[in-house]
Amino acid sequence: MKKKIKKPIIDIGWREWISLVDFKNFYLKAKIDTGATISALHATHIEEFNFKGVKYVKFRLYQSKSYKMIKKPVVGYKMIKNSFGKKQLRPLINISIKIGNNTIDTIITLTTRSRMTYPVLIGRSTLNNNYRINPRKSFLTGKLD
Repeated sequence: MKKKIKKPIIDIGWREWISLVDFKNFYLKAKIDTGATISALHATHIEEFNFKGVKYVKFRLYQSKSYKMIKKPVVGYKMIKNSFGKKQLRPLINISIKIGNNTIDTIITLTTRSRMTYPVLIGRSTLNNNYRINPRKSFLTGKLD
C-alpha cells in the first residue's frame, strides 16, 4: 500500500505576484479568488486560427509598459458568467504559472479584464489543497527573481 505524501501548506495572500514560466517569467499581479472556479488571464488582440488541423489562439499580454505576443493551442472552451453578469464563451489554454517557488500547470481562460484591477484571477481549480489564503495579507510569496 502506497503512503500519500502530504505536501506542506503554503500561505498566500489575497493577491500575489505570479510569473508565466513559459514566457521568460513574465510577471503579473494576480487576485486570488476562491469564489471563481477557473482562472482568467487578461489578454488583448485575441485571434483564433488553425495550424495543421489544430486550433490555436494568439494574444497579447501587458505588464506595465511591456507586452508579450503569445501563441498557444486551444484546449477547449468554457461558458463563463463574468463579474458583470454577462455570459461569455472563452477559449481555454494550458499554461504554467509560478507562485512563490511553486510552479503550477493549469488551464486558464482568456478574456479582456481591462476594467479590472488585476490582470490575472486565480480560481480554485488552479490552487490545489496545499494552499491557504490569508484574506488580510498580500504578496506573501514576494516577487520572484
